[in-house]
Amino acid sequence: MNDQYSGNILFDKKWAVCGDSFTAGVSGNTFTEGLYAGENLIYPYYIARRNQMQICRFFEGGRTLAYPAAGDFSNSLTNPNADFYYKNIPADADYITIYLGINDSHHEHGKARDGEDPTGIIPLGEMDDIGTATYCGAWNEVLSWLIVNRPFAHIGILVSNGCDRPAYREVQIAMAEKYGIPYIDMNGDRFTPVMIRSQNPDISPEVKKAVLLKQAVDYPRNTHPNDAAHAFESTFIEEFLRRI
Repeated sequence: MNDQYSGNILFDKKWAVCGDSFTAGVSGNTFTEGLYAGENLIYPYYIARRNQMQICRFFEGGRTLAYPAAGDFSNSLTNPNADFYYKNIPADADYITIYLGINDSHHEHGKARDGEDPTGIIPLGEMDDIGTATYCGAWNEVLSWLIVNRPFAHIGILVSNGCDRPAYREVQIAMAEKYGIPYIDMNGDRFTPVMIRSQNPDISPEVKKAVLLKQAVDYPRNTHPNDAAHAFESTFIEEFLRRI
């Protein structure tokens, strides 16, 4: 190991990153040299470049956690026919993070705020749901499987900001606590800076608006996180990885 990385617990680790456009990025700007040259300026690659990590891509714009009962939408982490099906997360993955919920909230009512495909109804559901047709059920299926089948992977939840209503944030936190999985709240709390499109009711509207203006790709037309927001959040997401 290069002395530069001596004692670095993230060095050369394999990280399965599950997410949607808030992970995949939409600005179109890329790294121009070095590790992951040509890839978008997004938090997974910022972190991977600093630590020489291997990224397993389970993220893409529009992705949901749940899979509609009718099977009429395919971009779901729980779609058993997809290469990015959660059971295809490598058995030797060292880290697994899940940052999904924005598009599930769009599919609840069939209207996408982000201009992505909301085909197929995905209800929020209840905490004890079984099966992948509801958002809650999909969490139960994925987390219970990962705990048994990827027992020594460091699993973490990034609680989604940008969902259509606060209930999605609340479910993610409750699921993390139910399964004893560490999480950071991208909506902002006493441990994590508030990020764009926060659903935390404790944060003032004025602060949320200020964050939205500085972190949006092109406010008000495109309220995905911009390059600076990805660089910023990569610092505390990296520290999260180090302690899970």
